[in-house]
Amino acid sequence: MGNDIGNYAKHARFWDWGGNDRTAEHEYWRRFASKYGKDVLIPMCALGETGAFLAKRGFNVTAFDITPEMIAEGRKRYGDIPGFHILEGDVIDFRFDIALVDFCFSQDFGHLRTIKDIKKALVCINNHMRYGGCVVVETSLRMPGMKSAQSLPKTFFPQNQVYPNINVWKTGETRYDAKTGRSYISQTFYAEDSSGNIESFDHAFFLQGYYREEWIAAFSDCGFNVIGEYDNHELESWQSGGNGFRIFEAVKDSGGGMLQA
Repeated sequence: MGNDIGNYAKHARFWDWGGNDRTAEHEYWRRFASKYGKDVLIPMCALGETGAFLAKRGFNVTAFDITPEMIAEGRKRYGDIPGFHILEGDVIDFRFDIALVDFCFSQDFGHLRTIKDIKKALVCINNHMRYGGCVVVETSLRMPGMKSAQSLPKTFFPQNQVYPNINVWKTGETRYDAKTGRSYISQTFYAEDSSGNIESFDHAFFLQGYYREEWIAAFSDCGFNVIGEYDNHELESWQSGGNGFRIFEAVKDSGGGMLQA
């Protein structure tokens, strides 16, 4: 995939800067995974917070990310949790010596540049998953009729300051390009210590949107059958229209052999 999209290396030690209680989100993934089994794969995991949460509750979790600094920080925080394995790997080209998993999820496929990369990632996931296992992808769709737009610069503060003797905040703006279906996010992160010294770094990246039809075809081409589409965490079935947020629940329906993208 390449690790040149965004400054995730410097962001690693401040990744949980927002101070939000993520218990409800973690519980959502625990309930979803429980439908399929105890062996879980989490690509693009950043620090691996959700994986650590699941491992503490009896799941066997393999989580991975392409940024070495994220993996190092995740191991420092969660590396001693039984059943939690955090590895370095590229979502579009990985092969781990692990038991076939029951469940996989990602909220970050918008970082993949092309539908070909989406398929490469799905093939790698397929090759690590048992027949009947499930992959869940949360994503923002590219919607017909959307127009290019740009937000005004804005300052973001955490819900709670979480680092001892350090205050943190971000500034940022977003631009959507209707021609490409990409959202460009430009941020600057700030950390001020008790002496008033400020550390800052830029964090700029894009999120690529794909049409629903592209997603459905990609799942099918890579050995998955979409059994559910939802537009919220209550998992109410998607009908039509909507704001473009989509949750795909897809089950592996082609076993045998190593698929190739």
